[in-house]
Amino acid sequence: MRGHEGIGSEAEAAEAAKAARAARTAELQRHLSAYLELKSDADAESLRFETAGSLTGEYADQYRFLGDPRLAETTVVVVPDRLWVKGSQPSESSAERDMILIREGYMHDPSRKEQDEVAWMTHELAHIQRGKDVGEKYAAESEEKAFGDLDIGTYPNNKVEEHAFGRQFAYLRVKGVPRAKVVELLRGEYGPEDFAFLDRLLDRAYGKE
Repeated sequence: MRGHEGIGSEAEAAEAAKAARAARTAELQRHLSAYLELKSDADAESLRFETAGSLTGEYADQYRFLGDPRLAETTVVVVPDRLWVKGSQPSESSAERDMILIREGYMHDPSRKEQDEVAWMTHELAHIQRGKDVGEKYAAESEEKAFGDLDIGTYPNNKVEEHAFGRQFAYLRVKGVPRAKVVELLRGEYGPEDFAFLDRLLDRAYGKE
């Protein structure tokens, strides 16, 4: 049996972790109040805070696919549709804040048979992963071309997006989503110049057509 000292130490550690999570949540709430231009305490309280390691269903599968325990405590904030500020974009991430925002109506859409059909959660988690991999170089990588021979700008043709889309496409391939279906799902958001970049990452994941 463990001694009382060991049990006490575990309890203290658990309390410290709980306090740290509460402090982090409060810090993120302050940030999001400004970012989302929240008008009331009720708006702030309507945000739901989860961690990547506690995700369920399809989202848990995507978290597990990356196999990175550093992502377990990444904060996932579920934002009500009425407070969403990114238009048709269903999610976004902040590597600096170790945080992902996802629109509630997208995350839990009963009208769709497949949740997150194009695996945006994998994409956002991969952004966080890249931030942990490269640290302070993350911002510079977001401006560094992934493929220098492509005569297009640095979005999405940059090192950060190369990693994020690369992991996203790898997950979709493993899940059995055909390449043609991935292209179909992305066509509404990305144009021909973007696909000059995306097609190279699809080639890596699926093989050249």
